[in-house]
Amino acid sequence: MTRIVQYQTNFSVGELDPLLKARTDLQQYQNALEKATNVYVQPQGGIKRRDGLRFVHSFGGSFTAFKIIPFEYSTTDSYALVFVHQRMYIFKGGVLQTNINGSGNDYATTPITAAMIDELNYTQAVDTLILVHEDLETQRVVRNSDTSWTVAAIPFTFVPKYAYALDTHTPQFTITPSEIEGNITLTATSVTTDNGTAQGGSSNTITLKSASSFTSNDQCSGMFVEITAGTGAGQTRHIESYVASTKVATVYPAWDTAPTSGSSYDIKAFKPAAVDEYINVLNGFGRARYTEYVSDTVMKAYVEIPFFDTDAIASGNWESEHGYEPTWSATRGYPRSAAFHEGRLYFGGSKSRPNTVWGSRVIDYFNFNPGSSLDDDAVEATINTNQLNVITHLVPGPDLQIFTTGGEFVVSQAANTPITPTSFLVKPQTRLGSKPGVPMDDLNGATVFVQRQGRALISFQFQDTTASYSTQALSVLSSHLIKIPVDLAARRATSTDETDRLFLVNSDGTMAVYSILAAQNVIAPSEFTTDGSFIRVAVELDSVYVIVKRVVNGADVYHLERFDSTLTVDSAVSGGAASTATLSHLQGKTVQIIRDGIVEPQQTIPASPYTITFERAATSSHQVGLGYNIEIRTMPAEPRLAQGTLLGTKKRILQVDAVVYESQNMSLNGKLVPFRNFGVGVLDSAIEEYTGTKTVSGLLGFDKTGQITISQTAPLKLTVLGLEYRMSVGD
Repeated sequence: MTRIVQYQTNFSVGELDPLLKARTDLQQYQNALEKATNVYVQPQGGIKRRDGLRFVHSFGGSFTAFKIIPFEYSTTDSYALVFVHQRMYIFKGGVLQTNINGSGNDYATTPITAAMIDELNYTQAVDTLILVHEDLETQRVVRNSDTSWTVAAIPFTFVPKYAYALDTHTPQFTITPSEIEGNITLTATSVTTDNGTAQGGSSNTITLKSASSFTSNDQCSGMFVEITAGTGAGQTRHIESYVASTKVATVYPAWDTAPTSGSSYDIKAFKPAAVDEYINVLNGFGRARYTEYVSDTVMKAYVEIPFFDTDAIASGNWESEHGYEPTWSATRGYPRSAAFHEGRLYFGGSKSRPNTVWGSRVIDYFNFNPGSSLDDDAVEATINTNQLNVITHLVPGPDLQIFTTGGEFVVSQAANTPITPTSFLVKPQTRLGSKPGVPMDDLNGATVFVQRQGRALISFQFQDTTASYSTQALSVLSSHLIKIPVDLAARRATSTDETDRLFLVNSDGTMAVYSILAAQNVIAPSEFTTDGSFIRVAVELDSVYVIVKRVVNGADVYHLERFDSTLTVDSAVSGGAASTATLSHLQGKTVQIIRDGIVEPQQTIPASPYTITFERAATSSHQVGLGYNIEIRTMPAEPRLAQGTLLGTKKRILQVDAVVYESQNMSLNGKLVPFRNFGVGVLDSAIEEYTGTKTVSGLLGFDKTGQITISQTAPLKLTVLGLEYRMSVGD
């Protein structure tokens, strides 16, 4: 028999993927754990029992779809907004705000349905939250006070247009450009016009007066007809074709309300409806977009392809493009993602244009008018590559980042120059693709997202060495913890004894939590579980909120809870001096009780009034809630010996020396470690927190792994800084 002393100085790798169990050659192996459940890694390398969950609110079982959105109004006012089917609940400091908008309700009404919540996206600027979904007319949420909130559709000044059903015609008149490029005017000449009283109409036609000025077929094709009075008044349409013998003009698109005999009409070369349509020179050079209506024969325009000269362009030598309509509508769908970036509001993708990005005018967030393509005018670009790129998220950063199902793109800005219509260029970076519906977050300048198939956690960051963006798989050593995530949130460290943390809610109700210390290249995952299932997560400043599904009285209920470092149980209520505690949200559940730091026997929450009585009255503090299991298991022992591996060799742990910090309860390989010192009245007092080394000897049994399992028999504090263990090895 050979005796070996092993020392694990830290746990900075966290839980290691079972597929790496044989990779004893990896440097990370020596600092890893086979199991890290309900613990997180500290920046110094120790591992600590996770915080308990404080109960905030029960939604019962009426709602099953949830979204938590953090909303920071000022340095003193921040909120967690919880969206359910057609309702928004407002929580400030963990307290539900009531009598919203003087309605007597503890919620505000919204048009957001349960079917939209999973892929509801958002962005915020000051007091305004923008909510987007491809089936939702884009909403803005405005905070007026703690209990006064406005939820309404955005009043856009201008919505970009697109020819979903592009149609062209060749108007029978001449146009003359004032210049060959830039902002110009286009003047129509040799124009025949007409107005009068219609003889009749149908869904897409109008019969002109019998003495119409148009005497030949298609003479008015491409012109505009406006119903000025009578049935259908206020509508303007293009004339697609005209039959002189019957006086019937066919229009496009169809009328909303068909004109009838007696309706008044007016036909001219131009009408205000021409704005944002295009003209193209046939068999030559020139393309321009109408930007402003001046008169029935004059339009202002912006040249996109320069004209050859300023000569008149005769009828038959140019065409007019029409069929343009608002890009976003109930018919065409609405934006799917949004972001504020350098003075513009950007939208990314819609149901009908999934790979297009739009940016508003500068500091005019609801105006998407492209105007004359001046530097502060609206911008638009479509991502066209050899694969489908449905935009899932927009992320503001040093560059505007565009995430799609097919890859990652940025809008490059050379030498920190601003984005303009002429410089709005989308460039591909990497080709992983991101999962729709799962939020993204920024962590130390890197954008963290879930890969499209939901099996990897990815970091996307600019690299100075290559002057481009690259990706890093954060979950490469812990892919087993990634189980088709449904939500993601990041919490930044607020002190030196914390790491940054990433919370991923998996579809199976577990949560993968990554403790990250970027400066030391530490990425340490663990798994959180609870009595129930984690459904959603969000971080409001430094508070981590979760929606948890629990089974209470045989039925599924949903709770809003938040992690609290003063608690060691879940769905907890706590307080000071008291002899009882009431937990109506946990009726029928068996709960753990900590009174004045002493663990009392478990009790079951009775029916109304849902109150339990402590064995002794608490004089200073109490907390009551659901217990959760702690499991810390080391990797199979594999000391680096000159003679090679010990795989398959029998091993026995003889003694363990555990270095702990401010700890109160721990078991090593099932053997309870004593933390209480006997003395007078000791059983009536709380277990003192211990810092130092706890030694356990006399561990029995041989196996082929030589592992140490740390667990707890009571919901008390535990922080393990390192482990030294003496092991007997041999056959």
